[in-house]
Amino acid sequence: MPGKSIRIISPISSVYLDAARLIAALVVLYVHAHDQWYGVETALLKSLAHGAVVIFFVLSGYVIAYTTTNNNRGEFQYAKARLSRLYSVLFPTLLITIVASIIVSKVDPALMAEYTRGAAWPRYLLSATFLNEIWFLSATPPINRPLWSLSYEFWYYAIFGAWFFAKGGYKSYLPFLLICMVAGPKILCMMPIWLAGVAAYKYRGPVSSSNKVFVLIILLFCVVVVSVLSLPAIPYQLGRSPLYYANQFITDWISGLIFAFSLWLLPTVAQAPARPNRWIERFRDVANMTFPLYVLHHPLLILWRAVRGYQQGSPADMWQAIAVVTLVSAVLGVLMDKQRFLWDRFFTFLLTNLKHLTQMIPSSAHRAKVLVFNTAGKSTVSARSEHDN
Repeated sequence: MPGKSIRIISPISSVYLDAARLIAALVVLYVHAHDQWYGVETALLKSLAHGAVVIFFVLSGYVIAYTTTNNNRGEFQYAKARLSRLYSVLFPTLLITIVASIIVSKVDPALMAEYTRGAAWPRYLLSATFLNEIWFLSATPPINRPLWSLSYEFWYYAIFGAWFFAKGGYKSYLPFLLICMVAGPKILCMMPIWLAGVAAYKYRGPVSSSNKVFVLIILLFCVVVVSVLSLPAIPYQLGRSPLYYANQFITDWISGLIFAFSLWLLPTVAQAPARPNRWIERFRDVANMTFPLYVLHHPLLILWRAVRGYQQGSPADMWQAIAVVTLVSAVLGVLMDKQRFLWDRFFTFLLTNLKHLTQMIPSSAHRAKVLVFNTAGKSTVSARSEHDN
């Protein structure tokens, strides 16, 4: 993978990154709450929510490029870090979603019927293995629609890792090609957005003073918002077969590239400050809650409606639910993070054994070839001896 010298994200740049993902998560939360309380998801709000996911994809590519460049400890550590991060949130989220579904079906069957799409358990199994969005599937649990993007993220991590850690030679790129084939066209259509984030970090932007450049960066963020709200859906409208959430991938490329350009302009420094700013650290802690908030808010909003009841069209009632769901998601996010070490251990065990297994297969094949060769050799010698006699 081509790259430049190591670059450290400056403190003010990290604030921008954290603010962008926090704003994106809150936008998605508001749009889905508005849909619940007003019963109508307008085209404008739907575009905003989808645009927020585009921002997430660009940010993800940028951060992964940063971590793999500055903290490259090999494919084993890369796989373990990505899997433990995803599953530490995904697994409890699926459990919470199942519990919420059971409660809602008992308390408010009519509400649950709005989110019934045939058998539920295949959707949970597919989501648990990140297969829910491959090729032309769209099998996310209906009560937790935002999980669709998590499947995309997983395959982007896998594809990028297979390419980044390829040893050279065409055989080393076979895993990359295989992973792309499994992921399918829908996920690959959106990958240029993620790769735009990678490129924004990998290739150095112009040297500018942080005060001046941030005026342009903020203006570009505003341009992203305008593009999300005003550009037509190309080639198709969101949510329909065959590409579902990737239907307007060309439109999303435009918005994603503009946002990636703003990240390309972010100031960087040669080394991290000796003393990190504690306010920046606290803000980062808050921004770190965006992941659990994003994956948990939808089932929690539906659960709130079923258990607490709601006044349709009431802003006060909706904002109360938003506040409670945000708080509960943050608390659950802290608990999830505290259990991440268990997932680290699990994937260390799993990947270590998988590595040993893959190393044993070539050795076994080699021994089998030697055995066949020796056996064939002995048979030939015996045949010749019999012929000579």
